[in-house]
Amino acid sequence: MSSKNTILVTGGAGYIGSHTIIEILETTGYSVISVDNFSNSSAETFKRIKSITGKKVKNIEIDLCNKKEVEKIFKLEKDILGVIHFAAFKSVPESVENPYKYYHNNINSLLNVLENCLKFNINNFIFSSSCSVYGNIDKLPVKETSPLGKAESPYAYTKQVGEEILKDYSQANEQIKTIALRYFNPVGAHLSGLIGESPINKANNLVPIITN
Repeated sequence: MSSKNTILVTGGAGYIGSHTIIEILETTGYSVISVDNFSNSSAETFKRIKSITGKKVKNIEIDLCNKKEVEKIFKLEKDILGVIHFAAFKSVPESVENPYKYYHNNINSLLNVLENCLKFNINNFIFSSSCSVYGNIDKLPVKETSPLGKAESPYAYTKQVGEEILKDYSQANEQIKTIALRYFNPVGAHLSGLIGESPINKANNLVPIITN
C-alpha cells in the first residue's frame, strides 16, 4: 500500500475543481495541491475553501502547457498519489472561433501532466471529459456504452482526443489506472453559498448567465 497521501488537482480554482477539493478535504484523509493559473478563476476561491474546510490549500500558479514548469512540480512534490485533471478551456462558442487555442491548451496540458505521471510513477489519473464526446446522439438515455458521435466543436474534439490518449496510455502502461468523467451540465453551489460557478470571463453556461 502506498504511503503517498496527496491528490494533485489541476484547475483547482474552477467550479468543479473547487467543489472536488472540498469533498476530498471533508470526506477523505488525503491532502490536496492545486495547480491553476487563474485564466478563468480567482485566487479568492482558496480563501473560501479554507472558510469551508478550515484547511489551507496550496496552489501552484503555472501554465500546464509549459513542460519545464510541470516537471518542476512533480520533482518537488514527492507525495502525489494521484491526479485529477480538470484544467482546460471549456467554452464551445470560443472553441469554434479560436480552435487553435483549444487544441494547443487542452491537448498539450494533458500530455504534459500524463508524461510526468509516467516519469514519477503516479498511477492514478482522473480526466475531466464531457458529455459532448457523444455528439448529437439520437438515442436516450445516454449510457457509458453509448457510441461516441462526431464532435460538434473543437472543444468536444479535444475531449474525444483526450479520452483516446488515456486509453492508449493505459494500454501501453498497464500500471496506470484512468477514469474519464463525462459531465452533463453540472450546476449548483456549495451548501455554504461560498463556492459556486463564477467565471471571470464571459459566462457560457446557463446558471451563471441567469445569476449575472
